[in-house]
Amino acid sequence: MTKLRIAGLLLFLFGLAVATSIATDFFRHRRIPVLPDTPRGLDIKVYHDLADAHYGRPVDWSNLKDTLVGLDDFWMAPLIRIVYRHHEKIDAANFSKIEKAILGFRYWMDQPGEDGRCYWSENHQILYASAEYLAGQKFPEAVFTVDGRTGRQHQADARRRVLTWLEQRWRYGFAEWFSNVYCVEDVAPLCNLIDFSTDPEIVTKSQIILDLLLYDVATQSHRGTFVSTMGRAYVHNRQSGERGNSMRGIIQNIWGFDLPVPDGRRMDGIFLFRENYRVPAVIAAIARDRDPVVIKASQGLDLAELPSAQAGGDEDHRIMLQWGLEAFSNPEVIDDTLRYVEKHRMFSNSFLHEFRAVDFYVLRAPGLLPLISRLLDPISNGTPLQRANTYTYRTADYLLATAQRYHPGALNDQHHVWSATLSNQVSVFTAHPPMPRKGKTPDTDASYWVGPGRLPDAAQHENVALQIYRLPSSATLGERGVNPFSHAYFPKEKFDHVELRDSRIYGQHGNVFIALIGSSRLSDLEI
Repeated sequence: MTKLRIAGLLLFLFGLAVATSIATDFFRHRRIPVLPDTPRGLDIKVYHDLADAHYGRPVDWSNLKDTLVGLDDFWMAPLIRIVYRHHEKIDAANFSKIEKAILGFRYWMDQPGEDGRCYWSENHQILYASAEYLAGQKFPEAVFTVDGRTGRQHQADARRRVLTWLEQRWRYGFAEWFSNVYCVEDVAPLCNLIDFSTDPEIVTKSQIILDLLLYDVATQSHRGTFVSTMGRAYVHNRQSGERGNSMRGIIQNIWGFDLPVPDGRRMDGIFLFRENYRVPAVIAAIARDRDPVVIKASQGLDLAELPSAQAGGDEDHRIMLQWGLEAFSNPEVIDDTLRYVEKHRMFSNSFLHEFRAVDFYVLRAPGLLPLISRLLDPISNGTPLQRANTYTYRTADYLLATAQRYHPGALNDQHHVWSATLSNQVSVFTAHPPMPRKGKTPDTDASYWVGPGRLPDAAQHENVALQIYRLPSSATLGERGVNPFSHAYFPKEKFDHVELRDSRIYGQHGNVFIALIGSSRLSDLEI
């Protein structure tokens, strides 16, 4: 046999092996079901029952049947408080059902089973870890049916994750910086740990991190309205404090601004019903300060900083840091993502199932995934919450805040780069809108004011903020197209006076005046 024939045969065998590997992975992926996340808003009776029990009102504990069937970390936080604080008020039959649900719950991604829950974003990490820790502490000798281990063993595992989360917040701040929707989901588990943990280290460190979080709220609020630049925000979280500020109950409880009185029937009730945490006097004073002030801060990590931050950590430390930044597909992290998803059977998770498209041995083995991610630059590469160097100018009359030069031109996700807050009713901001989703129009597609668009080059000095949008001519993988304009949220009906003049729009709201100046003529559109 000639060398040429041998080479041809080897090439054929190599091709056959590659084709077989691809086919095997392809058909393996087709057998994996896609499991949806737990529907949000399915049942809030658990918060109502917690409030009623706290205030001494009668509670029909059988109302929790829907909560126990659809249990997730949001419902687990108030349920844990009910179990610790109101056990004696619950009849034996209903307490047995609650205990069974707690013992059968899947608390982390490495535990047996598959589901569609999001475990990994910053707020979910501490919600799950605190729930597991306190469940294990409450039922130390009981067998947790999710994996057959005792509560004491679950408590030990969760303790590591709780302390990891607290250390990462101390070292790097909050990836979901100043988020008026997600801060409350950090406050609740921290309050539970402070009130119920018997571990002095966890209690003290939880108090410290809660201090830091409330310092952020104090510095980034205008008369109790917590709407600033944010790592993650939905449309209503940006538009005003009336509807979008999920921290308003906590703010009202601490500072007593002229805001709606909270009733404790939402997640903020866990803070309202706290027992062992006191807000430091200096933080209380900061929120009430009305002198003009510049506030600078730095939160989070850039992807380039991840290797040094992850060094020496265990698997939980690495993945909590990485996925807490919402970093999944970027060249710096995609190999870690695929390894973890594969190891813990997570391709069925609705948030992660699209990674099946690159989960092929012929791509992973030679280390091609980072190169593919860099070349294709899929829309998911825009989700990471990277380091935000924030600049806030606050006066007695308004608050203006910007994440300075936050990755100009990069894909946007839920990032809110700059915001002007004039009152609890009025906020102003700009964004680059995505193309509306199929079957939707700009006025029916909530993502039109959120992303995914492109980030501006933003900078601020005191009461002047500048944003430059440099828009690409073509879309990246996963984008529906690129809108050739940016837009501004400027709610004219909430101003006392508005004037539109060519490339400028002026507004008066009380004794505050604001002007937006565009690079070309502004179009007056009602959305």
